[in-house]
Amino acid sequence: MKFSEKIEKFLESGEDYPRESVPEEERRPWWSIGIVWVGVYICIVSILEGLSLIGGLPLHKAILAEFVGFIIFLTLMFIQGNIGTETGLSTYVLARESFGLKGSHIISLIVFVGDFGWYAIQARTAGESTATIFGWTNVPLVSAIMGLLMMLSAIFGYRAIAFISVPTVIYTFGVMIFLAVSSITGSGIPFAEVLARAPISEPMTFTAAVAVVVGGMAIGAVGAPDIMRFSRSKKDNLKALFLMVLPVAIIQPIAAMIVGLYTNSIEIGVALTSAGGILGIILIVTGAWTSNDNNLYSASLALSEIIVKGKRWKITIIIGILASLVAAFIDLSMYENIMFVIGAFAVPVLGITVTDYYILPKIGLDRGLALKAKEIINPAAVISWIIGGVIQALIDFAIIPNPLNIPSAIITIVITSLIYIAIMKRKFSETNIPYEQVK
Repeated sequence: MKFSEKIEKFLESGEDYPRESVPEEERRPWWSIGIVWVGVYICIVSILEGLSLIGGLPLHKAILAEFVGFIIFLTLMFIQGNIGTETGLSTYVLARESFGLKGSHIISLIVFVGDFGWYAIQARTAGESTATIFGWTNVPLVSAIMGLLMMLSAIFGYRAIAFISVPTVIYTFGVMIFLAVSSITGSGIPFAEVLARAPISEPMTFTAAVAVVVGGMAIGAVGAPDIMRFSRSKKDNLKALFLMVLPVAIIQPIAAMIVGLYTNSIEIGVALTSAGGILGIILIVTGAWTSNDNNLYSASLALSEIIVKGKRWKITIIIGILASLVAAFIDLSMYENIMFVIGAFAVPVLGITVTDYYILPKIGLDRGLALKAKEIINPAAVISWIIGGVIQALIDFAIIPNPLNIPSAIITIVITSLIYIAIMKRKFSETNIPYEQVK
């Protein structure tokens, strides 16, 4: 066998069933699932999140908002992820049941663009911070190199992601705590005086802060089946998320809040390099890596649903290179606003997929009716999704007020679900010929 053939065979072993159900013998224990998710959320985004919250709230309210938002997010991820565990299928294959044979491409593209974008943002953040601390002027080149390095573990699939998560999570978690503690004990500034600095930027409401936590991670909840299809049971998902991810991952943004207060900055590069120097820059790189390989992995699965003949590992290499090139030239402030819009249109997907799988069977309709009817695009799902996304975006950008003063993601999911139920009941009622044909 030629060397190139051996390499290709090795890469083929990381395909991870992009279009098929994960077999039982490939399922993983709860702690393995938990480690991967901890690696995803001990990351740059959670640090940015903590800095954002302390920018707009006093410390005690910022911590409470983080906790409430994280509980809501993990609950959504648990419900959505269980669908992957029960079926063994990825998010994008499952989307066909609600959105239709080709309508599922909408979800694949939304998640792909979201994951692709966050990959570029985190690679750029790591590149800017590295260039700053070492005095390098070629930020685009450093950012591109960071992106290319981070794609390596995603190429080899779940096993490589789980493997690299362990040492990087330990380092990132430990150093972030160290920076927070050393800031308190080594600065010489009384903690009470530092607390008085918050909020250190534009004030925000508590509800808006919770929305930042939930909405910022919405794409992760939508793509939860990608990882949880490797889980052995729903009970294992519960243990992974609430016994491992919650108590460990929430410490990262809280530590970031403390560091932000002591450095008096919500700029991640300034805060971490001021507090930790080289330790801070390594933290930025490792934190970005453990989140970014999962971003790229999910993005490759999303495109695999559309490009049915493409190998997942080849798709990963192509989009990893493209995302690294984007990282070299993007304007972070502008690009983050675009990503929040994409995140807004990810939230209503949860309302549709969860409703289709759990609620429709309880009101006299089968799940997966669009797929069973062999619909190319299910208008009920598309209409509900568009309305939900618009509502989420309007509330998130304060164009319309939050009518109930609760997290906007909850409002969007409920409204999307109700619209989807109403249209599906009308379209596939028991007196309707299409529904009879499906049954």
